[in-house]
Amino acid sequence: MFVRKKRKGNTVYYELVRTVRRQGKVRQEVLKYFSSLGEATEYCEKHGLKPPKHELIERPLASRITKKLGRLNSLRPLPQSTLESLREKLEVEMTYHSNAIEGNRLTLRETWLVLKRGMTIGGKSVEEHLEATNHREAILLLRGLARRAQNVSEADVLKLHAVILDKIRLDAGQYRRGRAFIAGAKHVPPSPKLVPELVKEVLQGLNSGSEGIDAVISASRLHHRLAWIHPFTDGNGRLARLLTNLRLMHAGFPPIVLRKPERRAYYSALEKADAGDLAPLTTFIAKHVEEALDLYLEAAS
Repeated sequence: MFVRKKRKGNTVYYELVRTVRRQGKVRQEVLKYFSSLGEATEYCEKHGLKPPKHELIERPLASRITKKLGRLNSLRPLPQSTLESLREKLEVEMTYHSNAIEGNRLTLRETWLVLKRGMTIGGKSVEEHLEATNHREAILLLRGLARRAQNVSEADVLKLHAVILDKIRLDAGQYRRGRAFIAGAKHVPPSPKLVPELVKEVLQGLNSGSEGIDAVISASRLHHRLAWIHPFTDGNGRLARLLTNLRLMHAGFPPIVLRKPERRAYYSALEKADAGDLAPLTTFIAKHVEEALDLYLEAAS
């Protein structure tokens, strides 16, 4: 018997397999399924089996990302008109999908109209409009932080959060003061007294000098860590996605878009990271890094 890693779309799971010989033929039977690496590893330890091979990002995907980043770097600097077109596209898509993941009802087209034409969409709330315009302002702030030479500070993170929830919440830019409970999640975030010190760990990852595929892993770790800490009453997901992009941009990667249709796989990966298995989240983010590289390489050529 042995345990192997399997993938279905963006979902990663593990199988306990037994090899048997029947009627002169060798067959494999799946005896048990594990939803996370932690479950699979615990089973293996209890039953004297070799744990499954563990890679945060599988080698073929890591290799493709490394090569594509090298190709993109060889084409830099990209024409200013190309960069502006890409930035405008990503500004709208990042805003739409990040807000939609959190329940905003504006469509992609409506988000474009709000951001680029200043229109008001009938049937949609003032808060939903503010979420769109605030997120655009947060992206502009993010670009400034990406160009800046000095490290990102706690004050920078608080300001970014304040922009995300400007005119929406009175506690925008302030850590939560009470206990937090996340609907539908097993994880209970830590006490508010621990939040400032825990955020320092996120800042260390954000300001680490790792490059290439190590930067993708670093971005994934800080994404999960911020979501795990849940330092604010609201806006944690949007902030985590922006800071993930900031870490990637510091390493020369283009920004990524985590999309609303993939919300279930995204939340599942975060839950598995809560259980100690970061590989699904890291792989999920790495696939979007490759998509972003493909977009930029297509535009550059």
